[in-house]
Amino acid sequence: MMWNLMRAEWLKIQRCQILLVGIVALTLCPVIQYGSHLMMAPEYREPNYDFLYLFSNVIWGNSQIFLPISLVMIGGWFIDRESANDTLKNIVSIPISMPKLLGAKLLITGLLSLVFGLYSVCITLLTGSIFGLEGLTPMLAFTLSTQVVAASLTTYLVCMPMILIFGQIRGAYLGGSIVTFFLGYSILFFKGGVLSSAYPFSAALILAGFDMRKYNGATSSPNLLLSAAGIASVLLLTLLLLTASGRHREMKPHPPVRKGKGRRRGARRSLP
Repeated sequence: MMWNLMRAEWLKIQRCQILLVGIVALTLCPVIQYGSHLMMAPEYREPNYDFLYLFSNVIWGNSQIFLPISLVMIGGWFIDRESANDTLKNIVSIPISMPKLLGAKLLITGLLSLVFGLYSVCITLLTGSIFGLEGLTPMLAFTLSTQVVAASLTTYLVCMPMILIFGQIRGAYLGGSIVTFFLGYSILFFKGGVLSSAYPFSAALILAGFDMRKYNGATSSPNLLLSAAGIASVLLLTLLLLTASGRHREMKPHPPVRKGKGRRRGARRSLP
């Protein structure tokens, strides 16, 4: 049953234009990262800007800004579209429980995060080649590519509760992506103590093997156990949200818009 649900959802997203949000965002990330380097005054530029530096900036930008916004917007839209298009009442008549339906949509979003990670690797390699960056070796390319994909998957894990919460509130997935952006941006404020490792967005980068100290000015070394605990808390919250969704047979559909009703009434009143 779950495999059939996932297959159906995967077929749906191939026709969705909202995927362009993630594609455009991940395409712009390496270009913006290198462009910001070029716009700096010469005395502030990184003297040895190579593939390693570009990949590091892309991982930071993806995990902090581009991926959270894209995944919550797209994943939330996957859920919201069923009530917006009034198709959920047909789906649950099969019958399919809400936790299974939402779980399938989450798993497809996770698969999409993997695709986005691989796509980001290709775009970063292409950008570095166009600008003539140096320092790329087969071993380094493999290591950095693995880290990009790992950061994409761990960032997706952190975004799962936001996808479920804002996806089940009608039309709220756009606002959810904005809220998630601020949550990701908050990494900059945790420079020491427990939160620097346990905060879910920083934990996602730490578990992916990324050293944030150069980017957020952290004063303490990362703690893998605290990071694992931070991600575990997110997974527990996701499980609780899925369990709670089983109490609702279906989400409320959008109210239908009645076009022209007011005009007809006005026209009747104006008759002699």
